[in-house]
Amino acid sequence: MFLRLQIFLLTAWLSSFALASPSAERVQEIRHLAFSAASNLLVYYSPKQDGGDPRYLERYQQDLRQLKELVALEQDGALSTAVRNMEQRIAELQRQPASNAQLFPTWINPLLEEQARLDQQLASRYAAVQPADPVRLELHRLNLNVQRLQLLYQTRVFGTLSVYLMPVDSSTFADLDQQILQGFAESERLKPVQGAELGKLKGKYEFIRPRLLQHDQKWVSGGAAFYLGQVGDGLARLSTAQALSGQ
Repeated sequence: MFLRLQIFLLTAWLSSFALASPSAERVQEIRHLAFSAASNLLVYYSPKQDGGDPRYLERYQQDLRQLKELVALEQDGALSTAVRNMEQRIAELQRQPASNAQLFPTWINPLLEEQARLDQQLASRYAAVQPADPVRLELHRLNLNVQRLQLLYQTRVFGTLSVYLMPVDSSTFADLDQQILQGFAESERLKPVQGAELGKLKGKYEFIRPRLLQHDQKWVSGGAAFYLGQVGDGLARLSTAQALSGQ
């Protein structure tokens, strides 16, 4: 309940920006929400789970609602179309009976393709409004790398899915992991006063990290969603606080 309240307040704050002035924080949060919606949907429908966990159903539906609200503020037809396409794919998937589970990739792959297309569009939009503040810039970069790792992991756990987000090879997971660790170190260097909170978030990442990198161990899609979700939400709160401080 507390997490949902925090996310609601964050969305309300991001919605308060003037429509004529696209916000780097808003664009960043749209990217975050699109990643989170896709990742949590994969956890909910994962064949490795014994029945869909309603927590992940609630989270991806909540992410999708907030994603639509924030994209509407951008007043961009291409972004709105991409989100509508995501929503349509999800609606088609939700209509499928559990007995059709082996066919779920038929609807999930196009959804992942739409999410990747949306992220490419948002990356271009972000480049035009990115903050001059190096603290926010690094927090944004770090959060996106966490989101990428989460989605790639959930895609691998699910199996039989395509990857549209980025080229993937044998070193992709290790490379993202190193970028995340470097991002935590750089964020702490740039803003020592946030060190305690960043340390807590880094601790959550390091707890789940071995299971993300050692693929010969038992898959932990729910654990990854829980801990990486907390890390991503925490980084979003820190960047919002930094923006509110006007620094």
